[in-house]
Amino acid sequence: MAASDTKLFESSQALFCAIVDYLGKPIVGNKRPPNYPAFQKEYGSVVKIVKSKVKTGSVTQKNIDDFLTKNKDWYDSSINIANELFRATKIISRKTFNRIKPPGISLFYIRGDKTSRDVMSDVATIWKYTNDYVKRKNRDSDQNDLTFNDLNKWSPADIYLVSQKGRMIMRQLASGGVLSGGVKIGKTKIDSLTNMQSFAVLNSLMKQMIKNGDLLPLSLKKAPDQKSVRIKTINFFENDVSKTLAKNNIKYHGYIFSQTQDVFNSKDVYIKITPNKFKLQFRDKGGTGGGQRPTFSYQGIIAGGKQALDGSLAGDSIGNVIYQTNQTLGRQFSSASQSRIIESAFKIAQNMQKEIDVDGVLSKSIQNTICKKVYEYAKKYTNVSIGSLESFYEELVNHPQFSRQGTSIMVKENGGNFDPKKHRAILGGDGDPSQIKALREIIKEINLNHIEMPKWSCSTSSRANSNDAGTIHKNIKANLVKTEF
Repeated sequence: MAASDTKLFESSQALFCAIVDYLGKPIVGNKRPPNYPAFQKEYGSVVKIVKSKVKTGSVTQKNIDDFLTKNKDWYDSSINIANELFRATKIISRKTFNRIKPPGISLFYIRGDKTSRDVMSDVATIWKYTNDYVKRKNRDSDQNDLTFNDLNKWSPADIYLVSQKGRMIMRQLASGGVLSGGVKIGKTKIDSLTNMQSFAVLNSLMKQMIKNGDLLPLSLKKAPDQKSVRIKTINFFENDVSKTLAKNNIKYHGYIFSQTQDVFNSKDVYIKITPNKFKLQFRDKGGTGGGQRPTFSYQGIIAGGKQALDGSLAGDSIGNVIYQTNQTLGRQFSSASQSRIIESAFKIAQNMQKEIDVDGVLSKSIQNTICKKVYEYAKKYTNVSIGSLESFYEELVNHPQFSRQGTSIMVKENGGNFDPKKHRAILGGDGDPSQIKALREIIKEINLNHIEMPKWSCSTSSRANSNDAGTIHKNIKANLVKTEF
């Protein structure tokens, strides 16, 4: 879906949620118009009444009208979701339901963007403050508490249902002011942005506001068929994600390496998280550095679903997740650790080139820890027949994927600069191969009991969204005690 269509769909959904809630009942049966032009004739007066409570940034009412007129499937989806959400709210957020059950309208329905300053931008401000604070704390105290590279990894919400009080709370916190009375959570209260010293605190705030009926974040998926509408809670109720994972048998089911049977051409590894379909793919995302110094990057993605990518997480997040279980292994994925490995691999490759130029064979240049680790790793984890250390690296040097001039590692076209592909090959695709081994072993060790990496990939980590399940109530008081009010 194009970005322009996404914002139109999200804005349309906000509008229809407002309409259904204003009516105080779903639009079904003979009350449901077959298309949007017919809907406008029947409910045009209602649209005019609720539009002051629908905040959609740069998207105008005319934009929504044109979009839904041209796209009946999106009209169907918008009314289907609004109807089902109205019914489900009674279960997932009783106080919100009490606001929308009576005819009339008391909530705001918000889809924000860069042009607007409302709840979505305020949430983004508060999230950024928390994320930056945790990053600084990690740096200063040599910790690796979980942070997020993207707001959507913490909360994938597309629209918010929010009360006037909820808007006021988020605005006051985001602006750096002191919130009169604060938001009470147990015996503690949150009354300023400076309280946000951990995601346990921020998530507790979000959870309490949801409980109070002042905020309801919604992530949307197209549902043109009435029967296809599913309302799922993510980190909403305790153990809701864990129960879903258990139901689908998501745990460690083995690994796959070198599917092509070519160890030098396979720069990814798969962790099987279901018996057949879904896998976690860890792959090289580095670049050639324009023929100068190669860049190193890696990514974990969920593969095997209907979408090309069913969720992803960056290399730093992989390390942060592992760090929560094993600090030593987690640190191996840090930027500092990767930089050291990159520099070492670069020097090794240069020495290999010098040795080839002088002696025509490899011997001394490959007698080092990294080269030996790569070699042992390939022998242990691939199904390919591996010869001696020397023959292994000779094959690498002569491999067509990495060599452009026979045994030469130099790129003649760019002035004899070192071929970045060769450097990345020595890294084994994803850095020190012991890291991939460590990744496999640590996942196997814990058997994905919390399966944080898959959860992180699809924005369902216990540190994401609104509920830091199992840790909020234990941690919030401790975190607030440290806060300077």
